[in-house]
Amino acid sequence: MTAVLERLRAEVRSDRDAALRWFDELAAVEIGPQAGRSDLAQAAWALHHGYSAIEAILERTMRTVEGSLPEGPDFHKAVLDAAALTIEGVRPPLLTPATVAALHDLRAFRHFVRHAYAVELDAGRLADLQVRTAALRSALADDLDRLDRWLSEVARAAE
Repeated sequence: MTAVLERLRAEVRSDRDAALRWFDELAAVEIGPQAGRSDLAQAAWALHHGYSAIEAILERTMRTVEGSLPEGPDFHKAVLDAAALTIEGVRPPLLTPATVAALHDLRAFRHFVRHAYAVELDAGRLADLQVRTAALRSALADDLDRLDRWLSEVARAAE
């Protein structure tokens, strides 16, 4: 079990770093009234990939620690909501409720990007998400660092 948990830790750290790099890239994009389609696409891509890396962390952790994932038509929302839950005797919350609440906007935007093929990207919406993501970055990093510490403790206890 120790090897499984250490692999999970490595995967979580890798995805954490990827998410934060994508959010840093998002922060560097100029999104204003004069933003071109390529700037908006770059911002949308960074948001999509940053959120996807976070969701991968949650899915991997739930699958490894709990043995399953939430199911149903609102799968992505259920995974995110479940991340804020304490599961007695199994795991602490993976993310704080405040982080989960902030991530719901990114989840919804990722869904939009994946499915709104004929719609132009909205610079105002992207600028708002850019600001929100910048405000979220530190708390998210703290939550994921706390998750890594917990996984480390569990791995040591399993030795």
